[in-house]
Amino acid sequence: MGTDFQQRLARIRGRVVEVVQENVSLKRENLVLSQELEALKKTIALQKNALAELKEENKLIKLAKEMSMSGSDVHDLKIKINELVRDIDRCIDLLNE
Repeated sequence: MGTDFQQRLARIRGRVVEVVQENVSLKRENLVLSQELEALKKTIALQKNALAELKEENKLIKLAKEMSMSGSDVHDLKIKINELVRDIDRCIDLLNE
């Protein structure tokens, strides 16, 4: 009976040692994964900033392209604006009647 108890106690101790070792291993893995997560979060933040900068740069390029229209484009644009103003004036006249 004493040996049976000792065997059970030895098995329990062995399992406790295994569980403790597994716990230590999981804590290490958790630490590594937490560090990796933080690094990925920083990378995402940097990429978001880079994306915002690229969007702003793209907006400025489009604006610069619009500003550098040739003379004929500007003339056509003025004609279209004048036509729109005349249409608006006609609509206002119709509303006033």
